[in-house]
Amino acid sequence: MDGELILTDYEKGYLTAVYDTVAEAEAKEYHDDYPQENSWFMQVVGDRTFDMCIYLSDEEDITSDKVCVIYECHPDGTGSMTTDTSFQYYLKENTNATR
Repeated sequence: MDGELILTDYEKGYLTAVYDTVAEAEAKEYHDDYPQENSWFMQVVGDRTFDMCIYLSDEEDITSDKVCVIYECHPDGTGSMTTDTSFQYYLKENTNATR
């Protein structure tokens, strides 16, 4: 599939564990303060760095229709990281929504 970020089973499992234990809770808190914005969570897994973009597809109920899209990050030459949004992996997605 064009545009799909390829992750190993280990990376998928690790990112799922991070989402379940830390990122989802932080996204809920962020949503309370900034309901119109996505929550971003950077995570290093081995020698790769990822951005986890967490957002709500139904802003009325944060627990039912949340989406988490994984993007890979790369150094930009200035000491910062740049998120490459040309490839993505849907770690969590709203099964009722269409992409």
